[in-house]
Amino acid sequence: MRYRPFGHFNVSVSAVSVILADDGRRSAEAWAKLIYVALECGINAFEVQGRQPALIEGMNRAFKHVERRLVFVAWRIGPGTIPPQFADQAFQPKLVTASVQSALARTGLEYIDLALLDDPGEHDLPAPTLQALKDLKTAGQVRLIGVAGENPAIEAYISTRQFDVVGLPFSLASGWRDRLRLRQAQDRDMAVVGYDFCPPALCNAAPATPLAIVKRSLWGKKAAVAVADDAYAFLDATPGWTRQDICLAFAMTEPALATVQVLPESAEALQAFAAVADREMPAGLAASIEMARVMVTDGGQQSRSA
Repeated sequence: MRYRPFGHFNVSVSAVSVILADDGRRSAEAWAKLIYVALECGINAFEVQGRQPALIEGMNRAFKHVERRLVFVAWRIGPGTIPPQFADQAFQPKLVTASVQSALARTGLEYIDLALLDDPGEHDLPAPTLQALKDLKTAGQVRLIGVAGENPAIEAYISTRQFDVVGLPFSLASGWRDRLRLRQAQDRDMAVVGYDFCPPALCNAAPATPLAIVKRSLWGKKAAVAVADDAYAFLDATPGWTRQDICLAFAMTEPALATVQVLPESAEALQAFAAVADREMPAGLAASIEMARVMVTDGGQQSRSA
């Protein structure tokens, strides 16, 4: 596994990090096993995107055997991580504070490395909320605060310099706007976490099937947009590499990303993701990816040269 500096915060994280999201199919034992496999693969960064008892218990079982400073644990806060009746208040100061304190109480963690607010709108983070986050940092309950998303408000949040970290979608289908946001975050000394490295329609599509990239946030999908039918045909023509392997390897070539998040369906899938971090992309793939990117304009609309 390769490791990268997490911004300027004197922390190193694995190039691949793991999303721990609610999944009713997994028991606490299965969650603990998945985390153990991640640790054995050299992965030291995790982000919790859920609240189910089995997930929390699995974390307890796995992390109690690891020295706290050796793992980086982020907690995503948003409508999907609190009881549904409070979803429209997810970013209110009291609920943000309660979310962090509940996470600490339930997991037994001494602190949360990163509290990451999920896809807030333009007016979702009033001054009292930002002050509540700063108070959590002062109290040592949270070490870093961040914001994640892809709606237009994310650019304003990056520019405020109120956040240490930003989470952004990044894939080989990313256009100029995504890349501009990466540069803006770098210019403000923010650590950047990459997610959605492989748009579902791209990674799950059968060979030669017309594709549609789905622009989405964690809690809801936006409309699918068309992608040039043949732009990504090379994904099925690289021996020894799957579509997901190529997409993940490409995302890790972006130097602005401190880590790229994966959402494994199984321990075996997680091991495969981790192995990509130690592989070099085959010659010619970078050129094929760039050509495909040129064929598809930002937003996914088809663009064909005459």
